[in-house]
Amino acid sequence: MESVKDLLVGREVFTVQSGTSIKEAIYYMANKGVGLVPVMDEGKLIGVFSERDLVKRVIAQDKDLNTTKVDDVMSTNLVIAKIDEPNESVLAKMKEAKTRHILIIENDKLVGVLSLRDLLEIDLHHFKTTVEVLNNYIYSK
Repeated sequence: MESVKDLLVGREVFTVQSGTSIKEAIYYMANKGVGLVPVMDEGKLIGVFSERDLVKRVIAQDKDLNTTKVDDVMSTNLVIAKIDEPNESVLAKMKEAKTRHILIIENDKLVGVLSLRDLLEIDLHHFKTTVEVLNNYIYSK
């Protein structure tokens, strides 16, 4: 696993449509095991709805889960990276935006969502390989 592109191989992008109720969105997110879903309108990315949005903009404001739509509470200040960006650049964008997820695009099309945990896997793999190489160098006869 060497790049952002490698992380996305074989992954499905879980999205919800504009107009989806909060209740439908959170059941969908729970079923898919994700903490954030991009919100799409006619194939176009218009925002994201996350667990944090649920807590801050729905529960804390006592909004009705059945009647409130994701469009009313989603985040629209999107953090986006291109699929060929280096891992360090993607992590820097996330740090600057103070976010745990980033949307990955290729040719202006959403191709995936990565979490901080996903990106740390790249670093862990790199460090493990480095340790193995150094260990072999030090202890080889």
